[in-house]
Amino acid sequence: MSPKGRKNMIGMILAGGTGSRLWPFSRTMTPKQFLNLGSTHESLLQETIRRLSPVFTPENIYIVGSVVHEIELHRQVEQLMPDYPLENILLEPKSLNTAPAILWGITRIPRKNWKEPLVILPADHLIQKSSRFLDYLKQGESLALEGWIVTFGIKPDRPDTGFGYIKAGKSLKSGHQVDRFTEKPDLKSAETFVSSGEYSWNAGIFMATPETLIKEYRKHCPEMVDVFFKNGNPKDSLQDREEVIEIFNKVKPDSFDYAILEQSKKVAVLTMDVGWNDLGSWESIYQKSVKDSQGNVTRGNVILQDSENCLIFSDKRLITCVGLSNLIIIETHDALLACDLKRSQDVKKLVETLKREDRFEYKFHTTVVRPWGKSSVLSEGTGYQIRTITVLPEQRISLQRHFHRNEHWVVIAGTAEVIRGDETFYLTENESTFIPKTMLHRLTNPGKTALELIEVQMGSFISEDDIERYADDFGRAQGAKKTPALR
Repeated sequence: MSPKGRKNMIGMILAGGTGSRLWPFSRTMTPKQFLNLGSTHESLLQETIRRLSPVFTPENIYIVGSVVHEIELHRQVEQLMPDYPLENILLEPKSLNTAPAILWGITRIPRKNWKEPLVILPADHLIQKSSRFLDYLKQGESLALEGWIVTFGIKPDRPDTGFGYIKAGKSLKSGHQVDRFTEKPDLKSAETFVSSGEYSWNAGIFMATPETLIKEYRKHCPEMVDVFFKNGNPKDSLQDREEVIEIFNKVKPDSFDYAILEQSKKVAVLTMDVGWNDLGSWESIYQKSVKDSQGNVTRGNVILQDSENCLIFSDKRLITCVGLSNLIIIETHDALLACDLKRSQDVKKLVETLKREDRFEYKFHTTVVRPWGKSSVLSEGTGYQIRTITVLPEQRISLQRHFHRNEHWVVIAGTAEVIRGDETFYLTENESTFIPKTMLHRLTNPGKTALELIEVQMGSFISEDDIERYADDFGRAQGAKKTPALR
């Protein structure tokens, strides 16, 4: 399939996942699609985009992600495709699963392209044989143009209870009509499925024309279509962020598999062998990785002795192991995970505990990327936090205040313009200021080089929740608050 093939083929990348099973590498604010877990130095999202680039023009690639990942989405896409039209990135105000996400994505595709094949695929899967993958897309194209929804199944190499299974029915000119779907069977059923040769794993990759998909949505979930469409056309309000929030509040969560695939009579399956892995757990990372003579997979600063069949990643510190087997050890700057290799699916339960306890480690790494720059935690304890702050040239933080903490700023490099109450002044290297709680303040970098400073926060409650924004260059101000009197 050459780049001069079907020029209007469309791609839709679903990039809204949280990847909780890959904690502590993956966090709510930096899920696995933004991490380097594949076969290159690029993130999984970037690998997915590059996989499509021989065939799909940038304007025909749409990305559906979460509004909380907006900055990282834009950064990674622009890094790979500087001329990419950012209006093709759709930001969900909240996650409602794949059925609403795909339908919303279709509303952005020009009506003139609704008869063209649309490929829908996750941003966080590994496909090692990209050219062969494009060949399978070519096979699926003719089925899609005949009105089929094509699912791309994966030939199973083992009975696995963590995947959905697709049973092939009667033969078509390419692939088979789907007989039925079975979601995550028990081990005995999985063994029967694999030995029969009639089943493939559901990879979550689909192809159909937008016209076919809208027809099936109208047939099987018309109430969802009515939320996004009016008089047969996408609602104009879908271009406005506030209106999108209202629309999403009217939609019930549902998966594309359940809402459409399991209901439709026009679903086909093509079974692929493309070196696919959903990277859905640390065990799956282990399975796809190159191993040493003792069956170990390591990354970073790791030394092993008399250990076998282990997955050990070090992000910073030296990890040494003696006499271990069948273990996962994952170290980051602020967290350490150790678990049995066969129980890596249970990491999701651990993350749910972190979420209930509102742990910082559930959402963030120690370094947090912001639209204006980044911040990194150096030290923290009861009543205090110390961090470095980098403000990019000609950028500024929001006009804000805190009710439970004071802040001390010390400039390390660059020049800072500071709004502090009713004052505006400048600080340079080795100069400092103090921001008492409740005082309105803002930090700006007016220069052409990065501004670096140390921030010491002290107070009874140190949290992202203790920020009240009154003006913001990135749309994060809380509603239409009036700016309080500067003092």
